[in-house]
Amino acid sequence: MRNRTLVVLVSALLLVVMSAPVRAGAASYEPPAWNPPAGQNVTTVRWGPITIPAMSGGKVGEIKNEIALDGNCNPLIGIITSCRSMKIAKPCENCYITGIMPDLVFAGTNTGVNMDTGGMLHHAVNVNFSRWDATCPPGLGDSINRLGLLQGGNERFFAAGNERTLNTLYTTGNNGYYVKAGDKWGLIYDLMNMTERPITVEFKYTFSWVPNATRVDPVWLDIDQCGDSERSIPAGYSDSHWTTIAARAGTLVAVGGHAHDHSISVSLENATKNRYFCTSVAGYAPDSMDVPAGPGAGTDGHPASANTVTTDGHPNAPLMAYMGSVSDFSPCEPDLSFSLGDRIRVHTQYNEPAAYDSAMGIMVAFVRWR
Repeated sequence: MRNRTLVVLVSALLLVVMSAPVRAGAASYEPPAWNPPAGQNVTTVRWGPITIPAMSGGKVGEIKNEIALDGNCNPLIGIITSCRSMKIAKPCENCYITGIMPDLVFAGTNTGVNMDTGGMLHHAVNVNFSRWDATCPPGLGDSINRLGLLQGGNERFFAAGNERTLNTLYTTGNNGYYVKAGDKWGLIYDLMNMTERPITVEFKYTFSWVPNATRVDPVWLDIDQCGDSERSIPAGYSDSHWTTIAARAGTLVAVGGHAHDHSISVSLENATKNRYFCTSVAGYAPDSMDVPAGPGAGTDGHPASANTVTTDGHPNAPLMAYMGSVSDFSPCEPDLSFSLGDRIRVHTQYNEPAAYDSAMGIMVAFVRWR
């Protein structure tokens, strides 16, 4: 989230959101609800507490890309970013996660922290430090590679923005992310406070899981692949992309996107086969001030407009809590295969009213390898 937009959003906490209507032609879309099927285990864990500093001198209070580890922080992580020692409980061990419902709440409560209460979950990344990341393995390259080198692993297996899109592997069949006994989990997060007092928060994540499933593994793809997932974009329409080469053959079973206000969509293309796996479209409430400033390309993988949403699938994040900010990205269940050596490309569409130097565009895919 850019500072210029945050100034507007602080004011919006006291005012009714008023703006020009959503672009004509924007599709109506209702996000899916969290509803694990009968027989699934459901476990909620909390990570924290974390105190976000207050606004000061008109600047938003922020904890930016801090790393939380279950154990002592390696002092060398300070070269990358700040580090916090924190108990990161897992929902189960020797099990398969089939769904994830992320949330940020005031510590010790179930009250959501969102734009209407003066806070923001800018982003949070769940990391398994016991495995290597599929696209950014440990090494001397960029920040994620170096983190893996310091910790022995760096697998990014889930991410949430303030829209808190639900992961629902349980809808794609008997698929699950395997959690081995002894796996070490951690978090990378950016949290914001738009009030004049510090606020203390906790992550509240609810997982569905089963003891046995077909294993699927996460593949992280974004427009700044192993860095901070951000790029500078111009005013007006832009399509930022990044291409990676598939190191193995597999089948893509689930994928979702994340981007910021004024985004239209994030899409995943098999450029070798000229086929789109998924177009994850941003959703905004009617009359939002943060919808894209103009149209998208209107071609395959690049819709002309964002979605209009009038409800939200998250049970603890009603649509009004977003105060017009992006509140949803539609997920995909493509069940499409790809081959060794295929060029896999992520695209992110924005239509910005002004140039923006920290635009995100992320997709987390789950793959069944062959």
